[in-house]
Amino acid sequence: MLNSRAIHGLNVIGLVASAQRHQPITTARLSRMLGLSVSYTESLMKDLKEGDLLRAHRGPGGGYQLQQAVVNLSVWDVVSCFNTEETFTGQTDQSSEFLAAFNLHQQLDDIKRSFLQSYPLADVLKHMPASSMDSEVIHASSMSFHFKPIQKQALPMAPNSVFDLSNFMQLHAA
Repeated sequence: MLNSRAIHGLNVIGLVASAQRHQPITTARLSRMLGLSVSYTESLMKDLKEGDLLRAHRGPGGGYQLQQAVVNLSVWDVVSCFNTEETFTGQTDQSSEFLAAFNLHQQLDDIKRSFLQSYPLADVLKHMPASSMDSEVIHASSMSFHFKPIQKQALPMAPNSVFDLSNFMQLHAA
């Protein structure tokens, strides 16, 4: 089984690979698209950078891009960035049942590793849903604002000066 971090890592790689014209994509944008927190997405990106799958560009217009071409990567390349291997200390006082179960676990891990190494990442990305990169761009034609009409403001009725006060009072009384 793949852990949730590995699955999210595959989704991150898929979104970065499908970025428009291989533009860098920011962590904030990825976290919005995946529905994850920014800090969790940053931790995923850190593991992928340490696995030499992503490179970061700082500054305005920066973000993350793939370090290698998708056709050169296998699913194992991504999953291994998040794989936490359990090590056996080799104590001699373990029961024969424990040793047999551990041996079976090692064989299953080897089968999983060889299968994922032979499975190209490009095949997985074909089955991912189309990314909604362009959905974040708001087109003016799709916005439907319904503003109330602006009421015409009434001009204030007041005398221009103290000397015009008597004329103002006569107009106001009429």
